[in-house]
Amino acid sequence: MSHRRRSQVAGPPRPPPEEGVGDFSPPSPGKARRVQPWPERRVLALALAFRAANALLVRTYFNPDEHWQCLEVAHRIAFGYGHLTWEWKRGLRGYLHPLIFAALYKFLAFLHLDTPWFMAMAPRLLQSVFAAFGDLYLYKLSKLIFNEHVAQWAVSLNPSVNHDYTSMDKLLQLTGGCLETVLTVAGLYYWFNAIDSSKGISVVSKQQTASYQSPQSRKMALLIAALACAVRPTSAITWLYVGLLDFIQTKSKCQLLFLEVIPLGAIILAVTTFLDWWMYGSRVIVPLNFLKFNLFSSGGDYYGTHVFHWYFTQGQTCSMDYF
Repeated sequence: MSHRRRSQVAGPPRPPPEEGVGDFSPPSPGKARRVQPWPERRVLALALAFRAANALLVRTYFNPDEHWQCLEVAHRIAFGYGHLTWEWKRGLRGYLHPLIFAALYKFLAFLHLDTPWFMAMAPRLLQSVFAAFGDLYLYKLSKLIFNEHVAQWAVSLNPSVNHDYTSMDKLLQLTGGCLETVLTVAGLYYWFNAIDSSKGISVVSKQQTASYQSPQSRKMALLIAALACAVRPTSAITWLYVGLLDFIQTKSKCQLLFLEVIPLGAIILAVTTFLDWWMYGSRVIVPLNFLKFNLFSSGGDYYGTHVFHWYFTQGQTCSMDYF
């Protein structure tokens, strides 16, 4: 009798109750609430709406370079008249960025929409499209490096960091630096996305597996990086640092250098040089002139200089304001 009772008690183990069904135990402290991912189309649509409203409502500008580096030059290309500053006369600026807005002006003239309102608002609206894609790639890059929660905070705070709505956000300025910023964010996304690693590995660990980079994604990143450097040569500093980290650790150094970096860089350099020769009317090599003026002849000293330790003792301190 006792044997039968023991066999009934020692039956097969019961399966654990499903979560939320008959289980009233409190959740473990380490279990975090899952953040619902945002669809990328929704992120882009909201960014476009916000940036377009910002571009239409704001009537001020941040600095004169928005006109002298872009719109005035584009107007001269499209309609044959406009003032060029001394930088253009010395061949220190490339025509790639102004040609984008010159094409916009030509398109407006073709549609007979080259009125003062459209001529003033259309470039801002085009720049708002660039800025919206910058927001999208910031979201994707933050999600790739960190997680969904960080990505949502990053894209939500990006338009208002250190700038209020009425002063016009940095990415809506019609300068080459704004387009360069968008290209850099997009390029960094494709660069880190090219590294095939498991979910949850940090960027440092991804750099250690640089030999497993996807060729197509890496080529896209290099192409965007070359365009960023063509728009603004100082972007090369950022990409030199990022590229060297992976170049040191990658196994296929010759393939990366001779089959990807040099060919893509040479193509973009050839195209932009041809555009500059065509627009300047002479054989002008803008990156070389830029280096000569700012590095070898100290022409940039006219705008002020800092002591060698400025970036460490003062510049970094000012940057901490973002945090």
